[in-house]
Amino acid sequence: MIAKLLLSALLGGLIGLEREMHARAAGLRTHILVATGSTLIMMVSHYMFTLYHDQTASSIVRLDPARIAAMTITGIGFLGAGTIIQSKEMIRGLTTAACLWIIAAVGLSVGCGFYVPAVITTAIALAALYLLHSLENVLKKDWYRKLAIAGDGSDVFPSIENVLLTHHIHILKVGFDKNLDQQEITFHLDLKMKKDLMDFRVVHDLARIPGLKRVQWI
Repeated sequence: MIAKLLLSALLGGLIGLEREMHARAAGLRTHILVATGSTLIMMVSHYMFTLYHDQTASSIVRLDPARIAAMTITGIGFLGAGTIIQSKEMIRGLTTAACLWIIAAVGLSVGCGFYVPAVITTAIALAALYLLHSLENVLKKDWYRKLAIAGDGSDVFPSIENVLLTHHIHILKVGFDKNLDQQEITFHLDLKMKKDLMDFRVVHDLARIPGLKRVQWI
């Protein structure tokens, strides 16, 4: 029993260490606790089944060794939801939530003595977190941003559009509001671009357009 708990804590710590290095909400300690707790829950479930295994089908007591484990997988979703943060157009924490879910499964696997699949699953998860993270940085993925541009009038918009096209930025949606007192128009642009784009270069080129007063990434 002690070996199961220690192995579960080790496997959970390996995945949690990667999350800790990236300063995520659920890091080393959280993953160790979830993995070890899941193992203990599975051990308790298995022990209860063994304790009452002599009960017949006609008995009042009906036990299913997978029942508590199933509720653990359901309940871990609430813990994972707490690590997901939505800020403006960005969502963070999905990978960490998935880590908590998979480490709970690893803990249950260790708890029932399913050691080899638990170790292999941990190895696959670590490969996905470490190796594929480097691959994501190499890939030129699409990136969605918002840009607010204030100018004297609507006649500056064609110049804005030309600058964005020069940087291979596609305009998905345009909204604007006009300040009647100051005779100023603010354009709100939803943009699609590549993630490795230099923001300051775009702002520098937009600042050269006559009549613009403010350029702001949102």
